[in-house]
Amino acid sequence: MTKLDPTGHLAPYGVMAAAQTAHLFAALAQKGGTARYVGGIVRDALLARDLVDVDIACDLKPEISMAALEAVGIRVIPTGLQHGTITAIINDYSYEITTLRVDVTTDGRHADVAFTDNWLLDAKRRDFTFNALYCDPDGTIYDPFDGETDLRAGRVRFIGVAEDRIAEDYLRILRFFRFFAHFGRPPLDAIGAEACRKGAAGLRDISSERIRDELFKLLRAPRPAATIGDMVGFSVLPVILPELKNIPRLRIVEWLETTALADPAITIDPLRRMAALFASDKTGNDGIAHAAQFARSLRLSNDEVERFSLMTASFRLIDNVMDGKRVRRHLYHLGADAFRDAVIMAWADRAAMAGRPVPGENARWQDMLAVAQDWQAPQLPVKGRDILTAQLVPPGPMMGQLLRLAEEYWLENDMAPDHTALMAYMAEHIADHIRTQKHTNPTQETK
Repeated sequence: MTKLDPTGHLAPYGVMAAAQTAHLFAALAQKGGTARYVGGIVRDALLARDLVDVDIACDLKPEISMAALEAVGIRVIPTGLQHGTITAIINDYSYEITTLRVDVTTDGRHADVAFTDNWLLDAKRRDFTFNALYCDPDGTIYDPFDGETDLRAGRVRFIGVAEDRIAEDYLRILRFFRFFAHFGRPPLDAIGAEACRKGAAGLRDISSERIRDELFKLLRAPRPAATIGDMVGFSVLPVILPELKNIPRLRIVEWLETTALADPAITIDPLRRMAALFASDKTGNDGIAHAAQFARSLRLSNDEVERFSLMTASFRLIDNVMDGKRVRRHLYHLGADAFRDAVIMAWADRAAMAGRPVPGENARWQDMLAVAQDWQAPQLPVKGRDILTAQLVPPGPMMGQLLRLAEEYWLENDMAPDHTALMAYMAEHIADHIRTQKHTNPTQETK
């Protein structure tokens, strides 16, 4: 068994210092196993960030780890036994435990693995230096590739030969840029970026779901636009998602979400950011269909496809000179959430074309968002049963037509007419319709 030499120490906190976590490590140790935190949790602990995902590496075979945990009452799910991964659940908290492993064969998408007790071999198969950081429960750090130095320097660096790491799994190209968006400081590692450019065609063989997940993780970074620009510059994004190219609009959206707006309903939203990036030469219904087709190609949910398509189209209805009546009309049709999306997209589009946010206009955009913040959707004061009760028209298509006519009159009058006024309006419309028909088609007198 090849061991790693300690290189430093951190003070465990959060879930790392929890009693339930100590209970899990103790159960694995009872079977003679060595278990350590690995990757993201160590990286985040070194940067004093919130600890979310708990990944643990262990030199026990997965079946032995499962038995050890179940013996002390810990629930275990065999999430990926063939790859050595199990998930332990304690008090609804998940711990992902993976047996040390080496790649036997790779094809750029998947790997066949063999289990090992060699910590250095396990580290060598990982992608970036700061993802091969290990940490004992007491905080002792093992850093075989100087990942902590890279982490603190904001440098994303492949382990070993970058081209080899990429050829093992082409998704690592997107991971390179995603980690740079979250942890990097310019410039990009030149060797890694060039290897990504050379290998970009391999992304065509990666599943849409994996690409979507990496893209959304990247877009959750506070300021991803610069990194997206690098992905375009290194001919990575155009290979798989050529429609995502409106970087100036994304820059404004990220500024609005993270800096300019204090509305608690507006936070970092990867779907909205992707809509800001999306550029289509189609308009109208063709544009909506193109956006929906793009969203479905990434295997988004039906709700996400609908929202994405709406965002790419609805912002064209919005401008910053709308009066209050038009604002309320759009709010009524779109709803508060979709209206916010439309305003943010319209604001970003206008500012991107101008080259920067226009201070004199910002207040007007913010006023529209303020209306949405307090919006209580009104109900049309009349319903179909009111028409039937008043016997204005018989049941059938005409009833729907009359309701739509009443709704349009109500909206044109800023939603002010009440039930009585709308009933009178519909009755007058029917009377006018009857008078017109009599004038156009007069009945003959009976003899």
